[in-house]
This record gives sequence, C-alpha cells and structure tokens, in this order.
Amino acid sequence: MQLPVVDSGATLLTTLGYLCLMLGVMFLAYYLLKRLGIQGWGAHGGKDGPRLISRLALGARQSVAVVRFRDRDLLLGVTEDRVSLLADVEAGEVGEDGARASGPKSFAALLRKGTGGDEK
Repeated sequence: MQLPVVDSGATLLTTLGYLCLMLGVMFLAYYLLKRLGIQGWGAHGGKDGPRLISRLALGARQSVAVVRFRDRDLLLGVTEDRVSLLADVEAGEVGEDGARASGPKSFAALLRKGTGGDEK
C-alpha cells in the first residue's frame, strides 16, 4: 500500500495563513474592546468600581490622583514604591460656591478641599 503524496509547502503556507488570520482576529477583538471601553468581569468593573477622575504628574514617577470609589473621592499620592492616601472626601460634597456638586470642578479645587487648605 502506497501513502498519498502530500505537498508540504502548500500545507505549511495554509497553516501559516490560518495562524495569521486567527492572530489578526484576536488583535482586532482586543482593539475593539479597548476602544469601546468594555472592561472585563471582576471587582474593578461595575457602577461602584474605582474610576480615575484626574491625575497630576509631579515628577518622572510621582503623581497625585483623584479616584472615585463607592461615592468617595480619594486623593492618592502615587510614587514608584507606594500609593498613599492623602485625603478622603465624600463625592459631591458642598463646594466652595455653596452648591452641591456632582463632581470636582477642577483638580486644584478638589486638592484644596481634600487637604483643607484655603491658600490660593
């Protein structure tokens, strides 16, 4: 009994073509998920998950960030080694103008409110 002749060049090219096609579909799906802002399942997703409101770079690897988590605005100091809680305020507290705000009007106003500083 004689085995059938297989053209290994065509088979190899077909396999590589399907591999490239699958990788292309995976990268396209990844790009679309990132572009549409769809987050994965887990603790970080959902309505009460943490959201980055604003971030101010202070140096090459230092920054101050405002993160909203469960109706709280957290003012965080972020360095290369650690993340420190600088202030914790209720989201939507009464602002400087006396009106109840749904969010911070500016990063500087939230920083003043969170640290208790009134200096300009």
